[in-house]
Amino acid sequence: MKATVSLDEFRKNLSEIIARVMYGDQTFLIKKHNKTGVVVLSEKEYENLRDPRTRFASKSDWNKFFVFTDKIRSRISEKDQKNLDKIIDEEIKAVRA
Repeated sequence: MKATVSLDEFRKNLSEIIARVMYGDQTFLIKKHNKTGVVVLSEKEYENLRDPRTRFASKSDWNKFFVFTDKIRSRISEKDQKNLDKIIDEEIKAVRA
C-alpha cells in the first residue's frame, strides 16, 4: 500500500513511517513543494526491484518463465515480433522520459 506525506510530516513521524515500511510492508511517497520525488520502501521490495529473479520462488521457476515466453515468441510472426519490439521500446522510452 502506498501513502503520500509531505516532507514536514515525514520529518515529524520518521520513526513511525520507518516502522510501517519495515514491518507493515508499506511504501511512502515523500512530497516537497507538492511534488513527489522520494520513495521510501522496504529492503525486500528494493531487492526485488534490483534483481527480478528474486520475484520467483526458485531458479527453476525463473527458467520456466523464460521457456514459456520463448514458446509464445515462437508463435508470433517475424513481422508481428518486430512491431511488438517497437511498441515495447516506445513504452520503455515513455516511462523513462
